Amino acid sequence: MDASSEFDFVVAIGASHGGLSAVRDLLAALPRNLRAPVIVALHGDSNSRLSEVLTFQNAQEVRKLEQGDSLQEGRIHVVPGGRHAYFRHGKLMLSEAVSGKGFRPSIDLLFMTMASEFGRHALGVILSGELKDGMRGAQILYDLGGRTIVQDPSDAENSSMPNSIIFNDHPETIRSAEDLGTWLGELIGGHMS
Repeated sequence: MDASSEFDFVVAIGASHGGLSAVRDLLAALPRNLRAPVIVALHGDSNSRLSEVLTFQNAQEVRKLEQGDSLQEGRIHVVPGGRHAYFRHGKLMLSEAVSGKGFRPSIDLLFMTMASEFGRHALGVILSGELKDGMRGAQILYDLGGRTIVQDPSDAENSSMPNSIIFNDHPETIRSAEDLGTWLGELIGGHMS
């Protein structure tokens, strides 16, 4: 736990239904060359073109996650649709395994393994989405010294995921998606675009 991080922060963003516009708003508010790696997990199938959409719309470097990728400061790593992402020895791994009818990618799995690997350096972000994926992962983040921030339910297209964190966990801040990006930029730092 909290192995030894070369980063002050590792940021993972989780979203589902209605989350694409929230992800875009948050990323647009980040400074260029944010001094942290960012991982984006948006529920979707294997035909998802999220990385292409985000590449077109962002000044930051966007890369579709591949098996065994190393984190890079200032890069947005996008989890491919229909696959799970998790951390192992500081690297990002991919899996298609799922028990039951779980969401793909699993935000809980991403957050839990991030908490285990990075402890107090881990920062989870929950945006618009249905049900409660990310809730258990946010609890583990908190237990292991990490932080969770949440999109204001009144700003979310679907408030279910944000509300699950607000009612069951310890979010550090609750703001609009754009304001979360500004908050992250102020906390972490980077070169303003």
